[in-house]
Amino acid sequence: MTAAPAVLAPAPAADTAASAHPLPHIERAMAARRPGREAIDAPFAPLERIAHTLLPGLATLRPALGDTPLVPVPSRAGRGTVWLKAEAANLTGTVKARTAYALICAAVARAGTARVRLVEYSGGSLAVALAHLCAHLGLDLHLAVPHGAPERLVTALRRDGARVSRGREGTGFLGAMDEAARIAEDEDRYLLLQHCAPEAVSVHRERTGVEITTRLAREHIRPHVFAASVGSAGTLVGVAQTLRLRRPDCAAFAVFPAEAPYGDPEAPTGAPRMNGTGGLGHGLRQPLLAPYEADFAFADVTYPQALDAMRLLRRTQRVAISSSAAGAWLTASRALDEGPRGRHAVAVAAGRGTTEEWADAANR
Repeated sequence: MTAAPAVLAPAPAADTAASAHPLPHIERAMAARRPGREAIDAPFAPLERIAHTLLPGLATLRPALGDTPLVPVPSRAGRGTVWLKAEAANLTGTVKARTAYALICAAVARAGTARVRLVEYSGGSLAVALAHLCAHLGLDLHLAVPHGAPERLVTALRRDGARVSRGREGTGFLGAMDEAARIAEDEDRYLLLQHCAPEAVSVHRERTGVEITTRLAREHIRPHVFAASVGSAGTLVGVAQTLRLRRPDCAAFAVFPAEAPYGDPEAPTGAPRMNGTGGLGHGLRQPLLAPYEADFAFADVTYPQALDAMRLLRRTQRVAISSSAAGAWLTASRALDEGPRGRHAVAVAAGRGTTEEWADAANR
């Protein structure tokens, strides 16, 4: 039996740079570009229109993004139904394709030119999406990945024409963030900075969230719960905003690894945890989530719990999802299974899972 994830009270507010750390480049970048609610709540569509005019190739990518399936599966104890937003149907196979597209649109629109040189950090899925889209668009891209990123990933990124650098050993994901910020300074590149990018929220508010509410309305389904694992928090915040326009009473859960919770006070490490999600370390809080903390409950899921849930869903439902998606399903299940029978939840299934995740799951 997979243990249910612990559900935590909302984390207390804290300054994003609350504790000093030896990663000055990303600290400067986040302090300069941390958005407020007004920026986060601004629409994405105007930026997209400008970007399409400046770089028409972006319009050819748009049809390959979105309109992904919403797949109903039982909750963990079978008392309700969790609708998985199956983002593996996107170009490059993950929800991060939507985010990559939005980041590029915003960069081109704000720069006022298609001749923009980009840099960004990623632990995997966003890097793959950015490399693929930039190769299609002919954009110059430099990516920073954590020191321990699989060589398989680095090879794939370089195959798509991206330059790749690694963060310093022992600095985890935050080290990749710092390396990207350093590259932006040294090479005069535009840092996409997903954690401070309002478009990472608005694209999901206007696209992913609308797709979910439209499908549920067609099925006459009322969602009681929404859960998503948190990377930059763009998907979580954007979809929650749209769901609550239709269903103000829908409970929303921000899901984090137990090994790296929101506002994690410890120094970052490369310890195994759900892929593509987690606290940044040194007490830092995701700037896209920080203004909305009171709107969410926080839940944590251990990596073994997520791996067991991946195996369970593949065995019983023939659904392959990533560890972060499994964490969202477990959290949504907990909320449903503690209440009356017959209720519904939505969980974001970010992708099908990496080779490494499924190898870890097989060894459980």
